[in-house]
Amino acid sequence: MTSDIVLELFIPDEEKSLNILRCIRWVDGVYCPECKSFDVYKRGYVVNKKVRRYSCNNCNKNFTDFTGTIFANKHLPLGEMFYIILNQDKKSINRLSEELGHKWESIDRISKDFKECLANNTKDPVISGDIEIDEMYQSAGDKGFKKTSKDKRA
Repeated sequence: MTSDIVLELFIPDEEKSLNILRCIRWVDGVYCPECKSFDVYKRGYVVNKKVRRYSCNNCNKNFTDFTGTIFANKHLPLGEMFYIILNQDKKSINRLSEELGHKWESIDRISKDFKECLANNTKDPVISGDIEIDEMYQSAGDKGFKKTSKDKRA
C-alpha cells in the first residue's frame, strides 16, 4: 500500500464527517444562529460542496452547517479538519502538512483556532453543596526514621 492509500484509511469520509457534525450541531433541530428560531428551511447546498444552506423565516438570515463554528470560512475538507484536530497533539504541524498536502499555514491556523476555541469555552468546575473529603496520610520520605540493624547492612 502506498502512503496515500494508508492515510485515506484514517481520514474520515467527507459525507460521514458532515453527518456527524450535523448530528452534534443540530441535535435539537436546525435553528438560526442569529435569532435562535427553529423556523428555518433548507436552501440547497453550497456550490461544489455537500454543506447545507438554510434560511431563517424569522430574521431572513442565511446560514450553513458551518456558520458560527471553527469550521466556517475554512477551505479544507471537513474530514481533513477532523484529522488535524484529532492528531494535533500527536504529530507536528509540518508532518500533518506533508501528510495532507496542504500549506503549513493552513494546518497551523486550524490547530490554533481549535485550541483557542477550546480554551475560551472551557470553564473551571464550580463545587457546590455538601462536600466530603477523606483524610489521607502521605509519606514524604524516610527523614526522621531511625534505621534498624537490617537497614545498615544493605
